[in-house]
Amino acid sequence: MPSDESAGIFPAYPTLLGRPLSEREARLLERARTHAADFATRADEHDRDNSFPSENFEAMQESGYAQMTLPARHGGEDVTLLELCACQEQLAQGCAGTAIGVNMHCFTLGSMLDDLETAPADRKVRLEYVLGTVGAQKSILCASFSETGTPGSYFLPETKARRAEGGWSISGRKAYCSNWPVADMVGAVVHLEDHPDGDDLVAMVIVPKRTPGVSSPGASSWDVLGLRASGSWEVEFKEVFVPAVLMPPPQRAEALFASRSAFGAWFNITVSAVYLGVAQAATDWATRYLQERRPPLEERPLSHMAGLQYQLAEMVALNAASRALIRSSAEDWMAKRWEREEAGVKGGICKYITTNNHVRVVNLAMDIAGGPGLFRRFGLERHYRDVRGGKAHPPSDMLVLEWIAKSQLGIPRDFRPRWG
Repeated sequence: MPSDESAGIFPAYPTLLGRPLSEREARLLERARTHAADFATRADEHDRDNSFPSENFEAMQESGYAQMTLPARHGGEDVTLLELCACQEQLAQGCAGTAIGVNMHCFTLGSMLDDLETAPADRKVRLEYVLGTVGAQKSILCASFSETGTPGSYFLPETKARRAEGGWSISGRKAYCSNWPVADMVGAVVHLEDHPDGDDLVAMVIVPKRTPGVSSPGASSWDVLGLRASGSWEVEFKEVFVPAVLMPPPQRAEALFASRSAFGAWFNITVSAVYLGVAQAATDWATRYLQERRPPLEERPLSHMAGLQYQLAEMVALNAASRALIRSSAEDWMAKRWEREEAGVKGGICKYITTNNHVRVVNLAMDIAGGPGLFRRFGLERHYRDVRGGKAHPPSDMLVLEWIAKSQLGIPRDFRPRWG
């Protein structure tokens, strides 16, 4: 239970933890909300300008927020999956772009730490190197599985790794590389070309951003509907040399993802929490709107109109359901790591249900707002655009439903032919 002192500085707002907070939890969430309040003052500016909030990341590096999922031995706070979700829900209420950006860094570190438990010896060495480097230098990670030109490119990317003297040469363009402007290390899934063990092998490489041949076309490659402050620029690899000793063992894509089950679990659950923060911000906006707006011919504000009360109540109920599912999913993973098949289903269910809930919540807020919801200066319109990012992240709704149905029917996920 929190002390009287910690309870006094920590207001009673909704959190994912769903119970009285410990002093540690109170400190973690208060830091997240302090950042959120600061970032909110610049969120509209960065959204309009399609600019990257470097100052937000400097603040999170200074406070320790960006390192919190690292173990204490590397300068972190041993923050769990559930604690990260709770913090990210709060942070996203200030600036969704910043929250989704730092999420790609934080969840990756957390999943790496989880993977250490079962990784083979050679992979343990690589993971410890990355974790130690990030901790010592307060580095920011940037990584991509995807490419805009090819659906499902994380399974067989067009970015190629070709044999070169002493290692490999990588060329291609990756997309959705969140945090690129402040990144220190860049990761990418690449397709190993002309490999003697098969033509469908991939590897996840991580190189310093300053490596010759690594560049980005700039902010113009991230001129998008929402999450404009996430800095998810495209990154180009032009004959980037990776020494053989640093090249991870090649794997088939399915095996690559299966060996990193923690990655999928941490990704799906934390992403769900970020967009819950956007939905909560929209709910708070609608609440204030109803309390403050009074039609000129009425004695009381819109909050007394029954139909609008019902819409607001649905928003609150949907947020509560999402919050409970994210919490139970995180607790389930923490209690026992999911196997490959159940990771796709359980993580997919969490993301599918919650992201659709989040979109519904913001749609309801727009209905309540009416005309004012269309104006950028009132703020709700940005939440309306940002929340749609949840459904754009993989896995897609249809892919998740396919996995759920196949699991229910006893059909292996990689059964071929896939359809029919």
